[in-house]
Amino acid sequence: MRTHKGRMVGHTILGAWLAAGLLMTGYGFLITGCAPASPVVKPVATAGKIDSLETAERAWRAREIRDHQRIWEEESGPDGDPFTAGLAAFRLASVTEDPAWSNAAIDAFDNVLERNPDLALARAWRGSAHALAARDYPIQGLLQIIPGPGFVRLHHVHASTSDLDAAADAAPRDPVVRLVRASTYVGLPAIFGKRDEGFADFDELEGWTNDPQGNPDHADVLRSESWRESYYLSRSRAMRKAGRNGDAVRSWAALAGTTRDPLLQELAEWHRISLGASR
Repeated sequence: MRTHKGRMVGHTILGAWLAAGLLMTGYGFLITGCAPASPVVKPVATAGKIDSLETAERAWRAREIRDHQRIWEEESGPDGDPFTAGLAAFRLASVTEDPAWSNAAIDAFDNVLERNPDLALARAWRGSAHALAARDYPIQGLLQIIPGPGFVRLHHVHASTSDLDAAADAAPRDPVVRLVRASTYVGLPAIFGKRDEGFADFDELEGWTNDPQGNPDHADVLRSESWRESYYLSRSRAMRKAGRNGDAVRSWAALAGTTRDPLLQELAEWHRISLGASR
């Protein structure tokens, strides 16, 4: 009798545990699956003067939100370009950490790939959007041990690595595809075993950026100011996050010396100072 009661109690606890997992998974899908029809991001207040890393980051974030919010409004409708809309949603997801935006980016790139399944760049961006969805999934911490929520985050990580590797296999010398994969893989938790691959991508990209003729089919892109801004900004943030501070300082310095954008120059200089470099 005691054994039977014990089994009943065990089954009740297990049932409650599974039910809680289903409820939280449903809650997570409800939040991440309801992408807004129009942006609902609140503008970030910026200080009048950039006098610290915090104010530089806040100013950068505010501009990213303002610019990509406008693009999303213009391109997310039926007559817009889904690739441009997806990229705007991705940028908004990056700076707001709102999972609804990473889901909007995934949906937009799904749309692009339905029309053009061989477009490696769309696949790369979709993969990186899945990584943001995993990062920002609303159920985190110890609650992930309940069946459901943790599996959802693992699904997004698996979808991310699958898309990114497929994109790099399809276009191995496309610098943008490789930069998206490098930044995403270095940003993933080390437990997923992708950081070394991300560092290897960055090493390849560094060679191409220093010598564009090493990748002649993309040399014009690699010589452009917009490429160098994107590359050094992504590399700087990735290396800082990975704890490679010396590399981060050099990358921030390269960004400051490359860009003609005053805000990017300020951002780079304040990051260098925060890492111990002299102004």
